[in-house]
Amino acid sequence: QIELEVFLDLCCPFSAKMFATLEEVAPAMEATHPGRIQWKVMYVPQPWHAQSSYMHEVVMAVTMIDPSKTVQVTGALFKAQREFFDDKTMDKSRMQIYNELADIAATVGVEKAAILEKLQLTGTGNSGSAVTHMLKFYVKYHRARSVHVTPTVHLNGLEASAIESSFTFEQWHEFLGGRL
Repeated sequence: QIELEVFLDLCCPFSAKMFATLEEVAPAMEATHPGRIQWKVMYVPQPWHAQSSYMHEVVMAVTMIDPSKTVQVTGALFKAQREFFDDKTMDKSRMQIYNELADIAATVGVEKAAILEKLQLTGTGNSGSAVTHMLKFYVKYHRARSVHVTPTVHLNGLEASAIESSFTFEQWHEFLGGRL
């Protein structure tokens, strides 16, 4: 068995490209090598895009509400990511962005009100929301693993620097098949 950790930023076009390819690769590899690959999506909000944190917070909220929808919401947000690039969000408030992101999450069957409830502040000052602790875990984890750019892939705990966002279905199949 091998473990693949795929570090992705929901606001990164290269992460979106890799995720779209992996949506085809993962089921195909599972069909030919059942149970041999453990896939882990590790979220990496990049601080130079403030809205990246908001995008990831929505995924964390969905994970708390209905973990079975996490991958679907991730895919939906990647498909809509251009609407959350810097040029589209510069003049929007945090709540405006949350509402738009929750609308997208609702398209895969997660109640918008439940998501927004998880994103409400839990107290005064910098108390954060119900998802803050989970977001901090992801940030701490990718920092401890020395992940800075996205996408980054780790294979069995080590960075697989040969893997790039431009990897095709065939390249993934060759790369993984040679290790199973």
